[in-house]
Amino acid sequence: MSEPSGRFEPVPAPPGTPPRRWARKTPPVPTGPRLEWVAWTNRAVAGVELLSGPVQECAVLSESAMWSQHGPTVWKAAGFEGTPHFYPVYQHGDHYSYSLLSLILNKGCLRLNPAVVSEIANRTYPYQSGAATLDREIIRLGGPVHSSREIRSPEEFARRVASGMCADSADIERRNPGYTNVLMCGGRDSLNMLLVPWRNPVLVVSAPPNHALVRAFMAENGLAFDLIELDDLDASLLEVEVLVNVCRNDLAHCRWAPQLARLARELSGRVIFWKGQLGSPFMTAKWKHYCHERDRLAELTDRIVRLTGGRGKHRLRRWLDESSILQRRCLSACWERGAMWQGAHVSILRQLTGALVASMYHGPTMRKVREAVDLRSAVPCDVRPLIGECLHGSPLAYPSVNPGPGPSPIREGCSSVTTFVEAVRRIGIPVVGT
Repeated sequence: MSEPSGRFEPVPAPPGTPPRRWARKTPPVPTGPRLEWVAWTNRAVAGVELLSGPVQECAVLSESAMWSQHGPTVWKAAGFEGTPHFYPVYQHGDHYSYSLLSLILNKGCLRLNPAVVSEIANRTYPYQSGAATLDREIIRLGGPVHSSREIRSPEEFARRVASGMCADSADIERRNPGYTNVLMCGGRDSLNMLLVPWRNPVLVVSAPPNHALVRAFMAENGLAFDLIELDDLDASLLEVEVLVNVCRNDLAHCRWAPQLARLARELSGRVIFWKGQLGSPFMTAKWKHYCHERDRLAELTDRIVRLTGGRGKHRLRRWLDESSILQRRCLSACWERGAMWQGAHVSILRQLTGALVASMYHGPTMRKVREAVDLRSAVPCDVRPLIGECLHGSPLAYPSVNPGPGPSPIREGCSSVTTFVEAVRRIGIPVVGT
């Protein structure tokens, strides 16, 4: 890989030059030296496009336009329609992208956000949360969904989820005719994707220790798809993974990118990767405990129990179960935690593979289901087998365990700000704030 030539130095404005006017509303542009820089022309690193194609202009941009087909990495629009609740949408003035790195490259420099630098250095959880990003000129758009709590029956909820999965996947397939669907399978959230009535070709990928369980699930339920085993032995894209991540996630939890990128190339880019992201917090009783960072409500509850000597403990916890507090906390955590972690990972894989990566449970129809479910009544337990039965037409045999892979040893310690800044400088992008 050859690095772009040229030096980047602050250049003072000539005497008498009028102040520069910035046509931005959000985020505010910080004061500081202007940078003279050469357009970043080395668009690919290790074969991965970091700034793909020209900026696409439109009047109003939407989440659907960005996340239903793979195309440009940067859009220019007069405004953005809607409120993303899972998929990343980043904004710099009137420019938007699913890739935080692409916006940094498009504007030509990285202006570090001290508050986010501090958060990343001191975080105790594997994701960076909030609208602010590592670049203080770029923000992430979106927020949590709010539920009307109209769906109160597990059976109705299962039918609505199954219908939503079919509708959203069919819409993506219609927009990408002939593309191969690659289903990334592990636990029950993703196993139910195998039951969708796909129109386009399907491949299934899985990694140990879940690979054998996925194979058994397919065999026991008569599902005849080709299954590819993934491994975590290839570090050939590690430098690019550091760049694309922009310190959002702990990369030790982000695996398999080199293999998926090779698969996308073998299929000439005509591929859609599907993930069953963030299903369990609203399809199992996990919604009662799912929270961002740490469970402050549980800490408060335990403190009250200690102060009262245990009196009323069961009454207090029953009141929490019956109130809407836990559901509101879960929906907030789906944004503050799930969208920041799994949502960011979707955008990382998209840029590394050069292909659309979609989440089965976050399309427009599924969003309406999330906005209507009363988790207290509709999800008293794990309803994923009921959803699978709605899709399959008969009961299925699911694995009794979901072991999941451990952290990636080849990516340990690769998510710090220092590591990222060094990688950015190696491709010739100036950094302000260090």
